[in-house]
Amino acid sequence: MSDSSGSPGTVSARPSGIYALIAVSLLYLFSFSFDPAGTRAALDQSLAILGRIAPVLVGVTVLVGLSKYALGPQVVARYVGAESGWLGYLLAALGGLLSHGPVYAWYALLRDFQAEGMRNGLIAVFLYNRAIKLPLLPLFLVYFEVEFAVVLGTVMIVVSAGQGFVVDRLVPN
Repeated sequence: MSDSSGSPGTVSARPSGIYALIAVSLLYLFSFSFDPAGTRAALDQSLAILGRIAPVLVGVTVLVGLSKYALGPQVVARYVGAESGWLGYLLAALGGLLSHGPVYAWYALLRDFQAEGMRNGLIAVFLYNRAIKLPLLPLFLVYFEVEFAVVLGTVMIVVSAGQGFVVDRLVPN
């Protein structure tokens, strides 16, 4: 992450998050004036959702912290930076294949990698390959043939590289 000066590694407050919190709070207050019971029910449901995703958010925070500690800008630049070549595509595709959990949990880590030099195209490759779920592969094979699974998986990986190439050309770092 970077601050307004663009220095990597420094955390900056993002006013959009504060604005969103204020807007949602005002909407709850407004709703409460018209339907207190419904607003309480909605707030209870929102808090229940927050309780379910809190462990994921804590896990992501730990993962981001560990990645900041273990993966400096030089490592990121070497393996997924501008000069990473085919190895960057391979690592991004493999990372996407092996990643688990909700996709939003990966956004902060990918943003940090981007700030450290990861190419936008490789972020696209990672996200594209998240669609291939290795833990669900046995179930996929129950419903479809092995040949179909192999062809589809191969096409998805190859197309993700093409998509990454296009993203790098249209949205360079």
